[in-house]
Amino acid sequence: MLIRFPRVLAGLLVIALILPLSARGASPEPGDPTYHNLRYDDDFSYLADASKATSPWDKFKYMPLGDGQYGASYVSLGGELRFRAESYLNPNFGINAPPSNGYLLERLLLNADVHLTDYFRIFLQLGEMERIGDRGVPSTTDINQLDMMQAFVDLRPPSPLGDAPIVRIGREELLFGYQRLIAVREGPNIRRDFDGFRFDDKIGGASVDVIAVRPVSNAEGVFDDHTNMKQYIWGPYVTVPLGPLGKADIYELNYENESAKYRGLTGTENRATFGFRLFGDSNGFDWNAEFAGQRGTFRNLDIRADMLAGIFGYTFRDTLWEPRIGIESNFATGDNAHDRHTLGTFNAMYPRLPYFAETSLLVPANVYDIRPVVSVKPAKDVLAVFGWDTLWRASMTDGLYGSGMVQYPGTAKVTGMRVGTELSADVRWRVNQHLLLGAIFAEFLSGPAVQEALGKNVSFFVLFATFRF
Repeated sequence: MLIRFPRVLAGLLVIALILPLSARGASPEPGDPTYHNLRYDDDFSYLADASKATSPWDKFKYMPLGDGQYGASYVSLGGELRFRAESYLNPNFGINAPPSNGYLLERLLLNADVHLTDYFRIFLQLGEMERIGDRGVPSTTDINQLDMMQAFVDLRPPSPLGDAPIVRIGREELLFGYQRLIAVREGPNIRRDFDGFRFDDKIGGASVDVIAVRPVSNAEGVFDDHTNMKQYIWGPYVTVPLGPLGKADIYELNYENESAKYRGLTGTENRATFGFRLFGDSNGFDWNAEFAGQRGTFRNLDIRADMLAGIFGYTFRDTLWEPRIGIESNFATGDNAHDRHTLGTFNAMYPRLPYFAETSLLVPANVYDIRPVVSVKPAKDVLAVFGWDTLWRASMTDGLYGSGMVQYPGTAKVTGMRVGTELSADVRWRVNQHLLLGAIFAEFLSGPAVQEALGKNVSFFVLFATFRF
């Protein structure tokens, strides 16, 4: 193991205990109060009182099995149906790709949450994902005919401390913080999941998570997904309140990849990521700043990489449409190929997609950007977000990376620094607690760093509808 894990975890627990505590961190994609981004977070125990039911679906949300010495037993059923039509002009910057494509993605998820006692729970989720049409470029996140997307057991042992510890074993989706490093990958058709162990606890108002998991490799057939034994991530993630400053995430994530590729070589990558995130809001202002440093080894190279990200905004709450103006910026180091002893490429491991803007062309490695953003709410349940994102390379001796840390051919040899500018518009309408409709348009105007590698401008258009129950 790269890091002295028990010592670091003990330090994080001490911090969690001595600070004034109130709540855990939030997801960057806040769902409606009924159905969460992580469906295992849905809580329908209040429907034990049948008079509180308000929807025809509520009869499937609390199906009692009986009462026992250790609490009520019940089953909660749910699911999601999503259709997403996508079209690209010059996908992957047109590098080894067709001039255009268009296709329809369909996702069906069905879950069963079985609470046998107050101390034992089983969560199961089946998924079927299809694509109609051809991307023209390789993708492992479009088709999965039928598989077990999540399957885990929760053990909730009684605690004399008054906290709520959970020991979880199995397959689950994970997201932490702003999903810059570990995310569910909502944009693609197949969400990301992991196999392994998780310990979760609430200490006062803080949350403490410890994970030891491997990602799942998705295959297109029936019940043929399997654990990726070449990758492994483990470590603690702690969220604590900081009074008027908001809240903070503190984490140490240790990562191993036996088939990593850098500088045209393949070998074992071992990284330790130490990070801190400060986030909150007050009087219309909001902030979300994060720093992560990485140290480790790849073959005979020492890894020294860093990431810095920030989001700052102000919402005019007493103004028509509640406009928000904000600025977003990210910086992720790149490699210096002339240094024979050090690898400088930052690896975000399992980031959300899209990361920078909606085209999902780039991950945070060897790039920095500045993105002014304006959002408005023309109606209570309608949100429109408009962004202008300009990106540059952080190093002239490293290339540009897409999903899966795959480097775009030729981008490490170009001399241009500016990657390009992406203009985007994202409009979403939550019709009710079940149905979400949306449209996205983005135009990526490629700069010299892409053009010199024979890349082109990219246009991207999406229409989607998500129904959750």
